Amino acid sequence: MLRFDRLQTPRRDGEVLIEPAAALWAGLIEQDIRHRKPHECTLRLAGMPIEEVRHATRARVLGPKVTGPVIACGHQPEFAHPGVWAKHVIVAEVASRLGAHGADLVVDNDAPRTTALTLPDPDPDGYIDQQIIPVLRGTTGAAYESRPPLNPAAIDAIQRQIADTLAGITIADDGHLADGGPPADGGRLADTSLVFQYLSGVASAARPRDFVEQHLAGRAHVDRLFAIDLQEIRVSDAFNGPFVADILLNLERFAHEYNSSLAEYRREQRVRSPDRPLPDLKRVEDRLEAPFWIYQPLQQRRRLWIASRGDALDLFAGPDLVGTLSRTELARSAAAALASLAPWVIRPRALTLTLWARLLLCNLFVHGIGGAKYDRINDGIFRRYYGCEPPPYACVSATLRLPLPRFAVSRSDLLAARRRVRDLRFNPQRYVADVPADLLAARNRLIAQGAELRASRAPALQRREVFRGIREINERLSAMHPELTAEFDAAAARIGRQLASNAIADSREFFYALQPRSRLEMLAGSLRETVKRPEA
Repeated sequence: MLRFDRLQTPRRDGEVLIEPAAALWAGLIEQDIRHRKPHECTLRLAGMPIEEVRHATRARVLGPKVTGPVIACGHQPEFAHPGVWAKHVIVAEVASRLGAHGADLVVDNDAPRTTALTLPDPDPDGYIDQQIIPVLRGTTGAAYESRPPLNPAAIDAIQRQIADTLAGITIADDGHLADGGPPADGGRLADTSLVFQYLSGVASAARPRDFVEQHLAGRAHVDRLFAIDLQEIRVSDAFNGPFVADILLNLERFAHEYNSSLAEYRREQRVRSPDRPLPDLKRVEDRLEAPFWIYQPLQQRRRLWIASRGDALDLFAGPDLVGTLSRTELARSAAAALASLAPWVIRPRALTLTLWARLLLCNLFVHGIGGAKYDRINDGIFRRYYGCEPPPYACVSATLRLPLPRFAVSRSDLLAARRRVRDLRFNPQRYVADVPADLLAARNRLIAQGAELRASRAPALQRREVFRGIREINERLSAMHPELTAEFDAAAARIGRQLASNAIADSREFFYALQPRSRLEMLAGSLRETVKRPEA
């Protein structure tokens, strides 16, 4: 059983999260196989027995030779951080040990959150900023699939930019920074980062149909170094058939159970917003929202709406009618009916994708932290709509930071520096060595007078006059040594810059292939050691 209270982002460098423990995964898979047998006798998708649909889906997606248990994970084809890569390491390792098949769902139907690769960018003073290198082309809001591949000149330009930027970062061979000066056995991040191995793979993709194929080729070049060989399954190629047809044919009931499961999640998690963690499927007049995207290649994704007219289902991309399907034809041959919508394609939204994968493709799905938290909603859909116990899932994540320079400062140092700036303004006599006696005496008299006025609750105008007098004296004292103000302000600004640089250096979000090989080997080793441990 997955413990949701343990789903916290690992904070320390090199720390991993596996929930439940990998030693329990074999039992989860066995449990899934046992639980599927009773409902396989009765559950049907678009009129087809679930066992037949599952067998056909696995044969089509995984190949006919895959007959045993399947462990799957999935993510967008983005420049993912090491915590995402950790899922690949664990799935490959556990699948190998259990004699199962490991697969990775490439969510190329999602729209990129960013179309660029982010690099750490040091300046001559050692402060780290970020450099953004544009990579993907295409319409904002369009899915990854069909985005044009990079030509050789573009790949070469990206490689030069990365090399120039990383050349300014010096690290030690073990991936830790030297404490000042050149490290004894050091080198540049540009010489140790695996990002150039990734780019070599990108360039090696033969006649790629889009950037996704290049990206997968680049990842494979890196992952082979760590014996990671998951089957890569593009959602745009795999998602189809009776699962989609069943939801479209029974959308009224599905939407009701979907919304009921969302409501249950909100109650349990005390979520007040009706649109969090995601909105209900809505009804507008005669149209009901389906849990799918519909779009044409290279165009923005749009929500799919359905209006039912007897045997006809009218499909709308937002407000626009894009086609009509016959219920009879959809039930008879789902793939052919859906293909008739071309160039429009139907793709799953996030929850629907893992619902499909857990129902038809795998025996255990491995999420990151966010997906694991939200897949409880699907658990409710399994029970309500499909009438079966939800298949199991697990959560894997990790934190691995780049070996970037960091300054030995903390938030408390910044607060102290800001207090000094403020104290210099209001108590300059503490810092000015040669305070004239008459000014100091006048200041003390005004302070005493102000205390008397406050105690007697004198009019505000009188108190303001006293405060103005104190402020004028403070300004005269500060003006005697203006270098102090400049010095204190500069110290606070410097610490602020150092903390901002540390925040970038401490980010866990940098692309995993930017890491030196030794750092990824360290993380992969830690992950694989957890698989060997017996249950705690």
